[in-house]
Amino acid sequence: MLRGIGGAPGIVIGKAFIFRPEELVFDRRQISAEEADNEIFRLHQAISQAHKELSGIYSRTLAEFGRDRSGFFQTQLMILEDPAFDTEIVRRVTEGHNVEASVGETVANFMGIYMSSRDLHMQERANDYRDVGCRLLRILLGQAWSPLPQIREKSIVVARELTTADTVQIDRDKILGFVTESGVRTSTVSILARSLEVPAAVGLGKILDRVRAGDLLVVDGSTGVVIINPDEKTLSEYRKREETYIACKNQLQTTHEMPSQTKDGTAIRLWANIDLPSEAVCALANGAEGIGLMRTEHLFMGREDMPDEIEQYEYYLEVVSIMGNRPVVIRTLDFAGPNSPFFLTGAYEPNPFLGCRGIRLSFNFEQVFKTQLKSILRVSAHGNVKIMVPMISRVEELRRAKELFKAAMEALTAEGVKFNPKMEFGMLVEVPSTALTAELFAPHINFYSIGTNDLVQYTLAVDRRMEKINLVDQALHPAVLRLIRSIIDAGRAVDKSVAMCGEMAGEPMTTLLLLGLGLRQFSAVAGSLPELKKIIRAVTISEAREVAINAMQLSTPEEIKQYLQDELKSRRLYF
Repeated sequence: MLRGIGGAPGIVIGKAFIFRPEELVFDRRQISAEEADNEIFRLHQAISQAHKELSGIYSRTLAEFGRDRSGFFQTQLMILEDPAFDTEIVRRVTEGHNVEASVGETVANFMGIYMSSRDLHMQERANDYRDVGCRLLRILLGQAWSPLPQIREKSIVVARELTTADTVQIDRDKILGFVTESGVRTSTVSILARSLEVPAAVGLGKILDRVRAGDLLVVDGSTGVVIINPDEKTLSEYRKREETYIACKNQLQTTHEMPSQTKDGTAIRLWANIDLPSEAVCALANGAEGIGLMRTEHLFMGREDMPDEIEQYEYYLEVVSIMGNRPVVIRTLDFAGPNSPFFLTGAYEPNPFLGCRGIRLSFNFEQVFKTQLKSILRVSAHGNVKIMVPMISRVEELRRAKELFKAAMEALTAEGVKFNPKMEFGMLVEVPSTALTAELFAPHINFYSIGTNDLVQYTLAVDRRMEKINLVDQALHPAVLRLIRSIIDAGRAVDKSVAMCGEMAGEPMTTLLLLGLGLRQFSAVAGSLPELKKIIRAVTISEAREVAINAMQLSTPEEIKQYLQDELKSRRLYF
């Protein structure tokens, strides 16, 4: 049994399909000056063919997935069009190297430059050069092109890592689940798995050394457990668990049209968190009454230019159009740690999670922030849009953000652009200083939203990037629970709504506790909403309060976790 990180919930049993990206394999030989012209001609023919192939892939993914996922192929097209890339290959050819070697060495050089960066975005660019190099070499070597790895039967895809460019080309009808050596809950493969509603276990280390194509795998995406070639007893146990999970999932879907309310009639709002516009469809399918957190960072990644006001407006409009009149809360940029945007490339901070991130980044790049504010205001004319700013730690930060928000309104008014002048403005509470003084921020906002992932990180001094850290378990620490209770109480005292959009909100184990503490709005991964609704509809508020009172008297996260699990099991609400 191997244990990693649960990337997407569910249990699946199936054969392993090993996904390995193409490798840069080429012969090196010296060429004469007379051969150079022909090698350069071959190069430019290959670049033209590669451009034609990528243009077709880009068009198809743009139509199927939208701009958010097709942008990676646009980046690869830009590499092919880059004069510096072409010049470097030609230079090597004229120095007497065959074109295959020149392409391979040039690509390896660019990959080395990007991989040496401390910036995760820059490291991801190395994959784009790898893909472009492999495509050129395949053309130069006269090998047939297959647009995607050929999965002949439904399988569990096992890989070292999966980039967005990889995942959008895999036949989704053949995917039973994902298993990767690297990754966290917010990585590309986890997001894709949740949108496809298939289980995923990530961050499993050297699993490719232990799995062969065709091996039978058991994957529990809720716990991150993977079992290779299980014995009959284990296989029988997990087949029953798989059947139970599917049955429960099908049963939960019947709650889609039922109101989200407790047994005694208290309305509870269930909203969804999304990373990409296309995920809004999945949110509706799972009964989401709104979008409680739309992350915006993906629009800025994998590109060399700033998305302008209209491009951002159109991106947000995709979600608003899907959701109709339902609320959509758009969070402004919150690049965290080393995963920084193109306009911050090269900046180094010894402790990035305590540095220029969230609202601090927006203030340091004020024009970027102003453009985003204007684009969100533009889309507010078409639906029930709300705006939310992240990583507020002081009242003066919120005041400044509101001033820039007001300036963006004035600019649009001067331009004659329509927007909702009464659009709600909220803030994420994810820093202990804000949680402890939540009431001081109330005059400047319409709502609070609790970001438990960072609140745990900053309260307990645990790095949320550590692959073995379970943020939901850590969130049950009494110190974190007391902060959550104080935020909810502060919101109630000043008649401001309080939501929760961290991982804790989507964990069924914590639902009774959060209801008992007074939370009335949950925003979580879409696939978790039906199960949350089942729990909510099965209890009264008084029962939930009793659970919360008992849990808050316990001393350790382990004790609280066991108590909450026992409470759910006693009500037949947990599997």
